[in-house]
Amino acid sequence: MTAIAPYVAAMCRPATDSVFDENAKVLPEKLDANIEEFCRCIRKAARDHGARLVVFPEFALTGYAMMDNDGWIAASVSFPGAEIDRIAEVARETNTYVLVQAAEKHEAFPGRYFLSAGILTPEGTVGLVHRKNYTLSLRTSPVDIRTLFAETLGEDAFFPVLDTPIGVLGVSIAAEVHWPEAIRALTLKGAEVILNPIANAEGVDYLQRPGAELARAVRAFENVAYLGMTNIAAGAAPAAVYDYNGGQIGAEADAGLFTLATIDIEALRKARAAGGANLLAQIQPSLHEDIRALPLWPDDALHYHPATNFDQLMDIEKQAWARMCAMGRGTMPSDSE
Repeated sequence: MTAIAPYVAAMCRPATDSVFDENAKVLPEKLDANIEEFCRCIRKAARDHGARLVVFPEFALTGYAMMDNDGWIAASVSFPGAEIDRIAEVARETNTYVLVQAAEKHEAFPGRYFLSAGILTPEGTVGLVHRKNYTLSLRTSPVDIRTLFAETLGEDAFFPVLDTPIGVLGVSIAAEVHWPEAIRALTLKGAEVILNPIANAEGVDYLQRPGAELARAVRAFENVAYLGMTNIAAGAAPAAVYDYNGGQIGAEADAGLFTLATIDIEALRKARAAGGANLLAQIQPSLHEDIRALPLWPDDALHYHPATNFDQLMDIEKQAWARMCAMGRGTMPSDSE
């Protein structure tokens, strides 16, 4: 097996603009300018810093606007597609892997959009597409249409990983990292580097819970994996990279445009193989019940139509917890009806 030399990963925070006008319609010239900025940043990361991996934030390509399902479909891109292909060509030109997040439309799922992230390869192709699973949002989550999603894209599409010459890469979008199950699913498939694009104006958690500040370091530690997060340029939380021991690494460059960190895959693999500290290998499956048997969030709950408001999602959550309490796996508050 050929050893993987340490390489530079660049968490990028480009100064892109919203592509939406006052009516939440896409302005093509704004989107074109953002794509050009992405391409400039990739070239700069590769040329000036020798980066092999460049990661862009959530919503950095388009910005965010309050829109209904149809509005987001109109603002969505495809992986691959005209917009993504332009960025993929620069990934090919610079011999880099590039993560781009955007609202995605897919011909197999008409009338819906996903919040997705694609890893573009040095061959100029889309190597992986991750559709955001966890966190409440009016986009379609794969579990909303689980049966159709699995029939169309396969079971591996829920938590895909990409085996590359720079290590096995996985993706977790925004607050998905708050669920240990999501990252564990990736690392038990072999993921060594988790890429985490976020778009948070005030911090790393829109609910401002202090525990969220710890989540990324803990996910890296408990999975013996690198985790790289980058935030939108206007966001208060800076980009951060954590090594496989949960320690923060890297430094800012180019006035905060990049946070650069060295990824040493061979050191990670030695740590996993050495014994004594591989928390993945030490998992004891026979001690744990299968959580799929518990009446938590249901499959196909939004099979017929995407959610139209957050109350629908909150009701699903409340009903799931009520079912758990009814079987003695939790307790409702004393003042509940």
